[in-house]
Amino acid sequence: MACLCCGAGSEVGSLCRSCAGDVPPCDGLIQDHVRSTVAAVDAEAWLVDGFGAPHALAAKSMIGRNHEGQIVVLAASVSREHAELKQSESGWVVRDLGSRNGTFVDGVKCQGRVTLPPRAILKIGDVPMWFLAAVVDEPAPPPTMETQTAGGGLVRYAITATGASELCLVGGSETTTGGALLARPAGTTAWKEHALAPLEFQLLRTLCARAHAEADSPAAARGCVATKQLARDLPWQSKYANEENVRQVVRRLRGALAEAGADGILAVVPGRGYYMSCSVTITGAPPR
Repeated sequence: MACLCCGAGSEVGSLCRSCAGDVPPCDGLIQDHVRSTVAAVDAEAWLVDGFGAPHALAAKSMIGRNHEGQIVVLAASVSREHAELKQSESGWVVRDLGSRNGTFVDGVKCQGRVTLPPRAILKIGDVPMWFLAAVVDEPAPPPTMETQTAGGGLVRYAITATGASELCLVGGSETTTGGALLARPAGTTAWKEHALAPLEFQLLRTLCARAHAEADSPAAARGCVATKQLARDLPWQSKYANEENVRQVVRRLRGALAEAGADGILAVVPGRGYYMSCSVTITGAPPR
């Protein structure tokens, strides 16, 4: 595979070693901290981080710690709504949104709207990335999982909560893929699918499996999984994941559960770990 930036052989993800060296990850950043909410097929341009991971840009993309933005960057130097990239008839422009630590294009701090060259180093706070209006080769699509139905031999967990929704977690036996949370409001027949990224899906899958296994335990926090175990066992793309990384994934998962009408079912034992505060039943083949 060729480097997305220069066309040389890729060595660090989708970048060659030289291009990756121009955008080194800042201290404390791991690959799971940067993600795009834009589908690759809808990409108008790309950001490529120092791990060599490409992130699709929409014609108008917000960058920051806000999980509802198009490019989510979970770094202390990045503001919640840090910068905006926008495609215009004359090209791409970037605008800093009053961030604490600034936005830079090829080392120059942005003041107002700044035109982006087709190939530039965009630095968001302390996080540098390549901005590529076009790439040498289209990035390979990330692994996906079919979640259109709850059949097909997929693992299914029925989640019984006290809210208004009936919930079903759908996924496969793989340990590095995403899945879906299906929600069916009371009194309806249609399921609504909420896609879960790999880390959020595998966290919920782990908690559901433990809740099912310890269903007969008299403990109030039955099915609790230690935070240290989650930091060790979840399919992180970095070997340096820690308990703070687990807490970040928990926050994202809680947001997805709230959107599905199941706010509050992911509980915590302070200083110990997390558990499901509701009953869970395996309705498909058990995980291996």
